[in-house]
Amino acid sequence: MIRKIKHLLLPCLLVLILGVNCQKQKATTTNSRQITDLANRSVLVPDTVQRVVCIRPGAVRLVTMAGGFDFISGIEDNETGKANFTHTLAYPQIKDIDVIGSRFGGDPELIYANQPDVIFMATTTVEAANALQEKLNIPVIIIDGGDLGGNYAKLSRSLQIVGETLGTTSHVDSLLIYINQQKEELNNRTKGHKPTNAYVGAITYKREQNLTATDPYYAALNFIGVANVASEVDSTIVSPITGTFVDYEKIIDWNPEYIFVDRAGAAHADADFRNKPKLNSLLQAYNNNNIYVIWPYNNYHNNFESMLINAWYMGKCIYPDAFGDISMRDKGNEIFMMCYGRPIYDEMEQLWGNLQQLDYQSSAQTEWQSLNR
Repeated sequence: MIRKIKHLLLPCLLVLILGVNCQKQKATTTNSRQITDLANRSVLVPDTVQRVVCIRPGAVRLVTMAGGFDFISGIEDNETGKANFTHTLAYPQIKDIDVIGSRFGGDPELIYANQPDVIFMATTTVEAANALQEKLNIPVIIIDGGDLGGNYAKLSRSLQIVGETLGTTSHVDSLLIYINQQKEELNNRTKGHKPTNAYVGAITYKREQNLTATDPYYAALNFIGVANVASEVDSTIVSPITGTFVDYEKIIDWNPEYIFVDRAGAAHADADFRNKPKLNSLLQAYNNNNIYVIWPYNNYHNNFESMLINAWYMGKCIYPDAFGDISMRDKGNEIFMMCYGRPIYDEMEQLWGNLQQLDYQSSAQTEWQSLNR
């Protein structure tokens, strides 16, 4: 019986050994080049990359924005099904790509079976990337989305790294030039206007939140020269992952001229305005009808295109004369085309509803059916 088991195990061991050796042979014999990733790791990758696996928050979005969607051979399970990501609206065929495990890292065995040339790993550590690379003997490149504000260097460099790896550098260069042009135009349109301030609330952090969830560094406000009243929040309690929260009393104390509500948490914010007497009597933004709904930007890492679109909409709300020529549908589709190659404004509007005003002063108060869907 023992001899029979040995006979059965030997072929399996040989296949395993040969498989590993073949993978090592592939890595050493293929023409290769060095890529320096975001963590300053020098990674050896094939001269020609045809298949990539994307793991952890933001990886698929970054690769897609860099013009690399057709290279993606493996994704985490949350990128399919009911995921409400902008890139999945732009590329519904993503559901046909092989799933290599669950979110936040996938499954090493499934990644290995996918046989990618490169693994793009976002929002991770050097230790985790090195461990996966050593385990699978497949190049692992660290990228990170950063944001459009203070961490823009991370975003731009990550896109460039993807472009260098996949050969889509010209696409990335065009996108980065476009983003910088948008920032400059927004700034020019609002330059010289009367200073004002605003608060952004109900921002999604892992789940829908109420009005107290905010972002002291909301980039869109900076683009249009509007002061963020939450910028005085102590930086030690600010987190783009677990969230930044303030008291209702603090919002009343700040008394912002404009309030922008993240669509994902709009139903909670609506309940706050309707049910909290101080919010609906003391806030000038409430009494002056200066409360508006914007699209979510924090959804499995930053949605950069939504932040840009929100900036243009905020500009239209606060400085209507300076943005009178702007159609949000046209501008939104222009931004989506540059980021994803697809004009998906209508699809986003169907998913999240309109960019619109919350009118609490009208005699026939708007009921906002879309807030509760």
